[in-house]
Amino acid sequence: MAMWDYKGSLHVHSTYSDGDAAVPEILDAAREAGLDFVVLADHDTLAARDDGWERWHNGVLLMVGIEVRAGCHHCMALGMDGVDGFPHDTVADGLASIKRHGGLSIVVHPHAVHKPFFRLRVPGWTDWHLDSVDALEIWPYMHDWIRQLRPWNFLSHVRHPDRWVSGPEAPILREWDAMGRRRRVVGLGSLDNHARRFPFRRRGPALFELLPHAYAFRTVRTHVLSEEPFTGQPQPDLARLHALLAQGRCYVSYDLDADATGFRFEGERDGAPIGMGDEVAAGAPVGFRAVCPADADLRLLRDGQPIAAARGREVAARDAIPGVYRVEAFLEGRPWIFSNPIYLRGG
Repeated sequence: MAMWDYKGSLHVHSTYSDGDAAVPEILDAAREAGLDFVVLADHDTLAARDDGWERWHNGVLLMVGIEVRAGCHHCMALGMDGVDGFPHDTVADGLASIKRHGGLSIVVHPHAVHKPFFRLRVPGWTDWHLDSVDALEIWPYMHDWIRQLRPWNFLSHVRHPDRWVSGPEAPILREWDAMGRRRRVVGLGSLDNHARRFPFRRRGPALFELLPHAYAFRTVRTHVLSEEPFTGQPQPDLARLHALLAQGRCYVSYDLDADATGFRFEGERDGAPIGMGDEVAAGAPVGFRAVCPADADLRLLRDGQPIAAARGREVAARDAIPGVYRVEAFLEGRPWIFSNPIYLRGG
């Protein structure tokens, strides 16, 4: 079946909250980087949507999400009809409120970060037991980049950001697999980018810009796979993008090393196709197959454990054991592609 592959960047901050680039600048950078869509996630505001920015802009579809505080954590939400009642004192209340507002809830920057010298403290996600989360940032680029940040290597981080990127953290992937054994949880790539400008931020000349959007948009991306092309009309295409993300019809890739467009991970049973995000009852064996647009080291995993591996452009296996099946691809030892799972349920 023919699939349309649309690549985009999620969790981008603008001048509507604490980002240093205005929405038109973000759109220009996205167009320059070849993106098909961008998801804004400014803090505690949907003003960009209220001001009419949520639509197509010369080939780039802009979706306006929001980053909200829930207890000591943050969540990104897509499709919210408003922000009444935020912030909430507990995570559970915050997630429940996202649902009441019709939103898709996404755990952001799930790993704890503490950098006292840079006045940065991110508590990380600890509420893995909650079953009200829809999706999880498995590869938040900014937090990968700052993982090894120290005062003495700051200049190297700024000048050579790619050198400090190491991929999704193993504990987060383990938690994702564990959540997936209970129910579908979508894995997403994100940026959490603010494009900080120094020394004057939004006014006056900038001596340098920290991770400009034109660069960041070429790094960690989320690709969505659609059985039908976008129409070019904002409302149906925004609804389709939201649905594809919610269903897990997507994969995460580090496109700075190589554009992952063309990657596929599918299953098949008795001639019936099974796609990423699908949940099917265990029974007869399922044929799993993943293909890449370039030679890579490929691994097919069940519940985080490899069941097949190959060097090249394809890995395949048949299995009937209930579990969470997903694919990882590496280029010369560097993390490249992480699929969303196919779930076999039951005994």
